[in-house]
Amino acid sequence: MDDSYVLEMLNIRKEFPGVKALEDVTLQVKNREIHGIVGENGAGKSTLMKILAGIYEQDTGEIKINGQCQKHLTTKSVEKLKIHFIHQERYIVPHLTVAESLFLGIEPAYSPLKLLNRKFMVKESERLLKEKLGVTIQGNRLMWNLTVGEQQLVQICRALLNEPKLIVFDEPTAVLPKYEADRLFQIIKELGKNISIIYISHYLREVLELCDRITVLKNGKKVRTLESGGLNVEDIVKVMTGKDIKRRYPSKKMPQNKVLLEIKDLTHIKVFKNISFKMNKGEIIAITGLMGSGHIELGRAIYDTSGVVSGSIEFNGRKLLQNRPETAVQLGMAYVPQDRRKLGIIQNMSVCHNITISNLKSVSRKGIVNTLEENTRAKNIIEKLGIKTSGQETSAGLLSGGNQQKVAIGKWMNSESKLYIFNELTSGVDIGAKIEIYSIINKMAEQGAGIILISQDIQEMVGLSDRILVMYRGEIVDEFIGGNMNTNEIFVSMMGGKSDAVVNGA
Repeated sequence: MDDSYVLEMLNIRKEFPGVKALEDVTLQVKNREIHGIVGENGAGKSTLMKILAGIYEQDTGEIKINGQCQKHLTTKSVEKLKIHFIHQERYIVPHLTVAESLFLGIEPAYSPLKLLNRKFMVKESERLLKEKLGVTIQGNRLMWNLTVGEQQLVQICRALLNEPKLIVFDEPTAVLPKYEADRLFQIIKELGKNISIIYISHYLREVLELCDRITVLKNGKKVRTLESGGLNVEDIVKVMTGKDIKRRYPSKKMPQNKVLLEIKDLTHIKVFKNISFKMNKGEIIAITGLMGSGHIELGRAIYDTSGVVSGSIEFNGRKLLQNRPETAVQLGMAYVPQDRRKLGIIQNMSVCHNITISNLKSVSRKGIVNTLEENTRAKNIIEKLGIKTSGQETSAGLLSGGNQQKVAIGKWMNSESKLYIFNELTSGVDIGAKIEIYSIINKMAEQGAGIILISQDIQEMVGLSDRILVMYRGEIVDEFIGGNMNTNEIFVSMMGGKSDAVVNGA
């Protein structure tokens, strides 16, 4: 790393109708530096990066790249300036092969007819992935058949073909299992020896591990740029929020001694088999495992039994022969998916409508919605969850990630659900919003709701759960209870190793 700057964004200001998104923000990234950007949801990180990407134009301020002032950035000019983005959402064409994706738009051809040299493309893609990233991925595999981590590696390799000066990683590990996140860390560290990197993440331990310096944003303003050496997570949280976070997870009351859900010998086609466990009212159970272990599918199968070939589900004293989402909602089950933007909320619908849509009967008579009742219910949920929005009529898609997650939870609270199934509860959510959501989950459990957390965040599971069930290759292999929760043992168990925990199945 040297002291010259590859990127300078000086006194950047950006306003949208009624909102100051950025106010005099300055970001300076040195050559061969890994520079972290952190802040709560809504702090201005995304807006700043969209200006750099040429999607938005700043109202005032100056942008210099390699010392040269850039008056008007576009997505094409940014790429020519050798700046590339690896986004949280994977922008891939699923039915293209790895080779086709890598060379899209720059395909090698032969003969006067300019036919594609597919054999060469496959061999060359495999060589480039091995040479540049040290990974082996077959060039003729379809992109949709790759893991999320492998898809990301193809995107990184494609960026490297342009010999970039700067790569921006936006929440790159939000949906990666630990082993793929660890591999990505090593790759980023190696890349950082030769090029500049901007690393944006809510996982503050990652930021501290990877980054040389860290810029903290809050409410559209730059707070400070810090040298990462000697800092800990609590230091960054204090700068981000202005508060000392002394207790991240709330203290919890004992669950009720009443069975809410009983799963017996549940078997799903090619995914999991003979799954059995019980949960009581007010209990929080985490179900975890590596990608492909079946823990995600098990969470879905409780809510939607399509694909279940044998076994039984008994919920609130009622045996369910078949369970479909519409039936599950009527019975008082709620499922909050990991991809909240696509599946958890309707982005172009108002916050109010998103909250009431799961229980329209509560705000309507004879098929006609009572607007006053709808607004009152939505207002109560917004206040109860602390949803930050300029108004009930604001489109849910315009909210920050943490507030979108609260809306996704709020619509089921409006339905007064008895069982909540959360797939990666706080994925992509900042530390402040996480603590608020943890408190909400705890209160729901204290009121008698059952909570199932489908997760790979070991710290979060230990902090929130009464029990953790570990799945490996489609079976429950371990159960960790209360004080018996050891993060190292849980991780070993997820990897298929033996722990000292007792498997109970009930």
